[in-house]
Amino acid sequence: MIAVQGIGWLDATAYGRIRQSFSTSYAEHTELHALGRSEGLFKYPVKNFGRFEPLTQRVCCITALALQDAGIEYAEGRRLDIGLLGTNGTGCLESNLNYFKDYVDGGRTLSRANLFIYTLPSSPLAEAAVHFGLQGPQLYMRAAKETMTPLMQRTAGMIRRGEAEKMLVYRLGAVSGLCMVLGETARPVCSLEQAIAIDEGAKDGRTRIEDLKKAAEHNEN
Repeated sequence: MIAVQGIGWLDATAYGRIRQSFSTSYAEHTELHALGRSEGLFKYPVKNFGRFEPLTQRVCCITALALQDAGIEYAEGRRLDIGLLGTNGTGCLESNLNYFKDYVDGGRTLSRANLFIYTLPSSPLAEAAVHFGLQGPQLYMRAAKETMTPLMQRTAGMIRRGEAEKMLVYRLGAVSGLCMVLGETARPVCSLEQAIAIDEGAKDGRTRIEDLKKAAEHNEN
């Protein structure tokens, strides 16, 4: 049975894992690079984390949270048959604007290579794949509406076809992020059908997280 094995999330004030019923506030830390140094979030340092743009930092953080929630062990140098499929509402528009502004500020002759890297919408997923050793397919899907259903349906098909053992599904907002681990499991956070029903009925990202928490508590009992 393909189902949700683990979920990591964050918003402007807190972050957490759903299966493990864990959440904590940022306290005095208001920037993502501070979260990147949080004890226990990453098993080993994320190279150049402080130089990532915010979207990529969020992707790396919720990937770590989701893998922990699903009980998936990763280690430096180890490779995992896990793919990534993500979406957000604006693609890489903000990164492109930042790159062009830097180009203009530089006299229209040069812009920083570190900004150019993130002018592709798949770049944040690629950074996460490199750090966590994820060797499965990597895709970005444009979605104007705040929904994860098309992504979950596509990843389920990819798993059934043997393209990857598991898939990570991402939905990123302006200051938020949600990552689900999908795969074959007998003890899910919730079934694929439950996750789709919750996603389609959610009014916003916070509602989606709260409803997923309730589903996980119900299935655990």
